[in-house]
Amino acid sequence: MHNTEGLKVTGKITIRSYEAGTIHLYKSLVELGKLDQARALLADGKIEVEQKNLIVDSANYGLDILVQYLISAYNGSFAFPLGIAWGELGTGNTAPTAGDVGLTAPTNREPVSYAADNALQTAQLQFFFPDATLANGTYYECGSFIGGSSTIGTGNMFNHALFSTP
Repeated sequence: MHNTEGLKVTGKITIRSYEAGTIHLYKSLVELGKLDQARALLADGKIEVEQKNLIVDSANYGLDILVQYLISAYNGSFAFPLGIAWGELGTGNTAPTAGDVGLTAPTNREPVSYAADNALQTAQLQFFFPDATLANGTYYECGSFIGGSSTIGTGNMFNHALFSTP
């Protein structure tokens, strides 16, 4: 995609912590149709990390998936499921590069638990990683994936962020 109008795809990672039981309360509010209350609950989480991340760019990953989507009507097919479906955390501490296709050392994967179009220019995605599934340790990286399954490393990486280094 060659852009002369200044369009740039960027990402920002916000890590929030919540009290135990938040995901169950959120799901209950959504089921009851109380979407404003559900959104407010998510916004109340304590911000632990907030930073930019790298949208990867290699064949069949990140920006290239957007390009393939834009030409899919002409080609008659689109090889990827629509949208980001999974988030991963990992313990790797290698700086992300545009050619990354996966996390350096992934440990946990969760499905998207909330997604919204925020102000017509921001895709807001949230993933819940419950304490019960996270081993005690330090997590340095995260990424999101299009397609795949609940198996770590499946699908096509869209972005990769490093929180800090040891």
